[in-house]
Amino acid sequence: MSIQSAVGYSEDIDEPFDAGVEVAENILENLDLQTVSIGILFANIDIDFEELFKGIHSQLDIPIIGCTAVSIVNNDGHFEESVSLMVITGDDLKMGIGLGQQLVENPDKAIQEAYKEAQTMIGDAEPKLAMIFPDSLSISGDTILQHCKERMGEQFPIIGGGAADSMHFKQTFQFFNGAAHSNTIPLLLLSGNIDPKVISVAGWLPVGESATITKAEGITLYEINNRPAIEFLQRYIPDMDDPVVLSTFPLVITDYDANPTNAKSYIIRSPSFLNKDNGSINAIGSFPQKGTIQLAKAIRENVLSSIEEGISKLNQKAIDQPFNSLLYIACATKKIALGLETKKEIALITNALPASCSINGFYSYGEYGPIDNDNLNKNIFHNCSSIFCIF
Repeated sequence: MSIQSAVGYSEDIDEPFDAGVEVAENILENLDLQTVSIGILFANIDIDFEELFKGIHSQLDIPIIGCTAVSIVNNDGHFEESVSLMVITGDDLKMGIGLGQQLVENPDKAIQEAYKEAQTMIGDAEPKLAMIFPDSLSISGDTILQHCKERMGEQFPIIGGGAADSMHFKQTFQFFNGAAHSNTIPLLLLSGNIDPKVISVAGWLPVGESATITKAEGITLYEINNRPAIEFLQRYIPDMDDPVVLSTFPLVITDYDANPTNAKSYIIRSPSFLNKDNGSINAIGSFPQKGTIQLAKAIRENVLSSIEEGISKLNQKAIDQPFNSLLYIACATKKIALGLETKKEIALITNALPASCSINGFYSYGEYGPIDNDNLNKNIFHNCSSIFCIF
């Protein structure tokens, strides 16, 4: 039998045990578990995780990974305060999970530990898809991804999202085998009878003056046109002290080398902190040491049309291959930019996919994945984007 999936969710976050039971019962009503099963869980930051897992495992004894979110999406729509669980199951599915700890202090060791643990579980099988949901507040997503590439190679797509905390920017949690952790990276490897298709879209457009990055290191942009980087943003941002407002004015590196053929594309970096003492900008993601940079603007119509474009591409890629699962990971800044139109974004997705397709996803602090399905082994760290993965 092919891989099957189902999604269960609950908005009853004030009663976490009951919410866990409700989620598990929703799953079991719609899914017959096969030999191998794995759960992917996204949850609001304010729920009691221990009680939530007790409730889920009272009905559904399977391994679960995932993380906390800004907000959550599934077949039933968009939810600010909820928990949502997708269970994937199959007789010919191979699955391995691992957890790397002390991610900030030693990312290479953490990722090595997670990968070794997951790889041991799948044995000699070749991974076809990796999922990661790491802590994201104190370490660059580019650093995480680079260590993932070094340890796992680039023979398969690595998708995922940075764990979030509803825009508080204080502490995020990662889920692994019935417990919530911080400063970790949970990893899932999938192999066997699975053929993932991945598309990423943005919908933000470069606008205004082009400038040159003249000093940058890691996630910190120090100078643009040999002037403090903060001066570049001051021309455009009305309230630079508000992190939510700040995040909606991302920067575009327009000459980023995005694919193996050296064709030029662009990546987006969302500012997260301004250092007024030295005039630098920190972002959720690294800056190149040199490059051309512009401000980006989110026009809602463009953002929504990019979602339609992404779904259309996925359906074309899978025209001869039925699929029943979609993992959707989108940047928190897209949610802010869309506002009340966020529900319309999710409706565009659900209406364009088969009714039998299970959908689970969340708004994150940065997204991991290939740019498109033609470069599945070219994984990058995105900001202000959406990642679609069907299987």
